[in-house]
Amino acid sequence: MGESFPMKSGGDAHSYSKNSLYQKLASDTVKEMIQEAVVEYLDTDKVTSSMGSSTVAIADLGCSIGPNTFLAVQNLIQPLQTKNLEFQVFFNDHLSNDFNTLLTSLPPERPYHAAAVGGSFYGRLFPRNSLTIAYSSQSLHWLSKPPQGIRNEAGIHGSGAPEPVARAYSAQFETDFGSFLAARAEEIVSGGLMFLVMPATPDGLSQTELSALFDFYGYSLMDLADKGVVEKSRIDEFNLPIHIPRLGEMREVIEKNGCFSIERMELTNPKSKVAGPLDATNVITHMRSAMEGVFAAHFGASVAGQMFDNVVPMAPRVADCFKALHDISNQLFAVLTRK
Repeated sequence: MGESFPMKSGGDAHSYSKNSLYQKLASDTVKEMIQEAVVEYLDTDKVTSSMGSSTVAIADLGCSIGPNTFLAVQNLIQPLQTKNLEFQVFFNDHLSNDFNTLLTSLPPERPYHAAAVGGSFYGRLFPRNSLTIAYSSQSLHWLSKPPQGIRNEAGIHGSGAPEPVARAYSAQFETDFGSFLAARAEEIVSGGLMFLVMPATPDGLSQTELSALFDFYGYSLMDLADKGVVEKSRIDEFNLPIHIPRLGEMREVIEKNGCFSIERMELTNPKSKVAGPLDATNVITHMRSAMEGVFAAHFGASVAGQMFDNVVPMAPRVADCFKALHDISNQLFAVLTRK
């Protein structure tokens, strides 16, 4: 279901496994909040009784290839390790994800059984009432496909775009997130938890660091068009399958689904863990590992590579944008309970 643009596999300089520090920073920001929520909201006696098993089943949806997924799973399990429970962890991502790297990197001394589950999380992945905890970090902003039937000549993404383009992105996100919730409502047992961590746009703003970086990708592509490397029409046809929602959008879709109670939903600021503004050059390199695939699929590997290379000299300008947005909280953290 939908398009697949996995993180860059392997272990080279541009691979996700070597360039996921900022994703780890995002997870570390909510580590204690997650542990507190597990203790406060998960009644393991009730949940395991209704499941007829002493096994807590956990799914990381959009796990990529590590190592952050292992840290996230350990964080979920840690508050429960004093109880007489077993743990089964399902690592989910698209079928094209590099599961070989993931599974060969599993911690040798781990307190859980592990399995890989390939497939889009916008559809069903597990049997009914089989999951205790679902977790998704830095994944749900990826749409199943770009908005259809729009020509975004003003840019390559929806943040700050003309109203028709922005509406199309919001509509696609509503469809996708609605499908995600419907699938999880079938799979998570009553009383089970779901944790969502993802980029978000604060109310009243049209731009975050991530959307600002997307603008520079667009500038780089236009520079390549001016040099005859790529046709401008190909750029006009391209829309990143990414939407950075507002809290109101998230809440509206959750309430429309009706199967989950919102225990906690707020914006956090991972940048508060960093001394000073983000290093623009490092961010550009890190984002290449996550996004090169989607550009290569539309423009070809050569153009995509040149586009990312062209952005590196723009780092001082990128840094200025990051500095202006440094104090803005732009990461959503949500705790949902299955009714």
